[in-house]
Amino acid sequence: MNLHYARNSIASGAGAVHFTKYHALGNSYLFLDASEFQLPASAGIRKICDGNFGLGSDGLLHGGKICDGNFSLRIFNPDGSEAEISGNGLRIFSRAMFDLGHVSAGGEFFVKTAKKNVACKVISTGEIEVDMGFPMFRDGNIPFFGEGSFPLAANGKSYECYPVSMGNPHCVIFTAELSSDEVRTSGKILEQNQMFPERTNVEFAKVIDRGSIEVEIWERGTGYTLACGSGACAVFAVAKKLDLCSDHAEIQMPGGSLRLKMLSNGSIIQTGPVERIASCCVDDMYLGSLEKK
Repeated sequence: MNLHYARNSIASGAGAVHFTKYHALGNSYLFLDASEFQLPASAGIRKICDGNFGLGSDGLLHGGKICDGNFSLRIFNPDGSEAEISGNGLRIFSRAMFDLGHVSAGGEFFVKTAKKNVACKVISTGEIEVDMGFPMFRDGNIPFFGEGSFPLAANGKSYECYPVSMGNPHCVIFTAELSSDEVRTSGKILEQNQMFPERTNVEFAKVIDRGSIEVEIWERGTGYTLACGSGACAVFAVAKKLDLCSDHAEIQMPGGSLRLKMLSNGSIIQTGPVERIASCCVDDMYLGSLEKK
């Protein structure tokens, strides 16, 4: 059952900050409406995302409406660092804008992130479509990827790594078998490899057939995670470049599946679910200092 508490039903003082928690395939984010609430400082983000001392989350979304059909969004990892883009975060933000009545089902709108403007569409209450744009195989945050891979070592093992950017850096590794333990240990090391100046997300992928790929993820600034929208797109992009999959594929992650397709111009569309979990108010004194607008 989804638990949602209306804002006026929560006893809160003038200093309360209102968060709504959503998840997309088990990847959870706290949404904070930028039109009403300032962004907590980095220490506050770390505190509120902590599962023991805060609300618990894989990140924080701070954004809102600019004008009709246009929105802005900042995305933060639970360690307080800012992310360039997040596929799951964009779907969750789209659902939040729908819940607030800023967008309607079926209509396209645009979200400005740190790196690019992204076209989004609410298909239904629980189904969101996002145009993630073009994969980049040459970017300042990733090593150059031509037609081949390059080796990186972790835990005494050499991995053939395929770098790709979806606006944020990814390292894709194809394997015959997936192990969550290996992802947790090697992913942590590979994230911080000096080849990636801004660190990297790491995806271990097993190709099932041309229409389905199984993936496990180590997310930059978060750790082992049940799903990653941009990571799913990164795996799909590399698999397409290597002719390992068709123009449509299902990316299966521990938290669930995303449907991906590549348009004729090379842009990647992701479609998947979002669920609202709960809303609550937090004393702003608990969060510490807030960024000034």
